[in-house]
Amino acid sequence: MQHKARLLLAAVAVTASAGLALGAAAPLATASGPHVVDGSGAAYNDWGDEGTLSVNKHSKSNATRLWQSVLYADGARWKDSSGDLHTFTASDIDGIFGWKTRSATKYWQAQEELEDVDGIVGKETFGQADGFLDGPSSDGLVTYSGLVNKVDFKRLDGEYYVRIGSKWKVAAYNWRS
Repeated sequence: MQHKARLLLAAVAVTASAGLALGAAAPLATASGPHVVDGSGAAYNDWGDEGTLSVNKHSKSNATRLWQSVLYADGARWKDSSGDLHTFTASDIDGIFGWKTRSATKYWQAQEELEDVDGIVGKETFGQADGFLDGPSSDGLVTYSGLVNKVDFKRLDGEYYVRIGSKWKVAAYNWRS
């Protein structure tokens, strides 16, 4: 049921943004070696061509912070060594793709009924998430409307930024504090 409700919300967002999208198709990012999470045009199709995040790839980065923000917004849950589930919280957003993030990503992928429930954030996972983005507004604000919380990102000159404390930092695949 949750998946169907999100699909309906995505359809409404696509329909509402259709006027923006009809003028020109958004160019795809260079997925062969991305340095930052990028996008142009309407936000709802920004992330489907992004790189990969996992415990072994770009595991310490602001791109990981961006993904962790999605997990927090959707109230994703991670499983501890005893098998108990815990909600991914704002304090779990640290830019390190560790076991909590991997577990919460698997939970998120299962909730979204994705084909690959593997704890790796690739094109399918990023592409599913970007359907819940709205924007950008005139100041570059892009909002992810999660099931539990809304989180804001900035998109300036085709690059995404995440908030770290009171500052905006580019959502790069390499570590930038």
